Amino acid sequence: MSTTHKATPPTASASQPAVSVIIPNYNHEPYLRQRIDSVLAQTFGDFEVILLDDCSSDSSPTIIESYRHHPKVSRIVLNEQNSGSTFAQWKRGLALARGRYVWIAESDDYADPEFLATLVPLLDADPSAAMAFTGSHMVDADGRPIPGMDWDCYRPGAPETETYTGRLLTMRKLLWTADVYNASMVLFRRSMAPEIEDVQLSMRYCGDWLFWVNMAQNGGAIEVRRKLNYFRQHSAKVSPGASKSGLYFIEGLPVMVRVAHYLSLPPIARAMLAGRTWKRLGKFPQVLATHRAEILDNLDRLSPRASSRRRRLIALYEADKYLNFTHMQP
Repeated sequence: MSTTHKATPPTASASQPAVSVIIPNYNHEPYLRQRIDSVLAQTFGDFEVILLDDCSSDSSPTIIESYRHHPKVSRIVLNEQNSGSTFAQWKRGLALARGRYVWIAESDDYADPEFLATLVPLLDADPSAAMAFTGSHMVDADGRPIPGMDWDCYRPGAPETETYTGRLLTMRKLLWTADVYNASMVLFRRSMAPEIEDVQLSMRYCGDWLFWVNMAQNGGAIEVRRKLNYFRQHSAKVSPGASKSGLYFIEGLPVMVRVAHYLSLPPIARAMLAGRTWKRLGKFPQVLATHRAEILDNLDRLSPRASSRRRRLIALYEADKYLNFTHMQP
């Protein structure tokens, strides 16, 4: 889809910034100013900000325009037609980025002032790392902590940082779903960033998962077990509804197939992934009925001939908790 837009020319600079912060926005007026201000308040100061708006119908463009002359804002792109894709905005932002590192700071989240100051030195010190990521505080629409909602669940006594090869990251964090669950928690090396694929432009729920899987084939990762990101949960988000409806698993199955191929998983591990997926989809009979041919085709690609053997799939799912194949040494 072609998209017309209005853009500022790049701000003149004697040198490239260390970090390009891309803020892609669509109808996040209530959260946008807090997001931008939390980026501008970073204690690490060598960064540019690229503000993108995908033809919002609220007052987001007005808010963005108020930052037009801020010295950190290098580009503003206001689409005059909606692109229809979050990842079209990612692609545009990456094409404009000049920094060594990129932070896709989602417009409804916000950050601790030490986010960049913590992650940039870690990537500087490890050229083999494609990305570094932190944990997240889960907050509601008003920025209040959500009791009992913790997607990180750090083990007591675990070291504050852990380094992964790309293969180990995929095995531990990207096998069944994206445990790197929010773009705002990640800083990545621009030279190791994968191209946005055409298929991602039609993805609504799992395009970021595919992005991290592809990136892991270019380098490793560093996890910082501190919560320096604020991941906002609100009624307009698409991913929670997708998980509850089962659509996340439909879109994610082809990604899981890619992961299995990349890791060269043995047949037993592939069958267990297929069994786990089949059991999960059993909770969504309408989705299973509507997408049955697509599901069975992808399950067969994941684990040939397993898709038609439901009893065996369920048995393998139950075996998974004993074999614990997700922690096999790669």
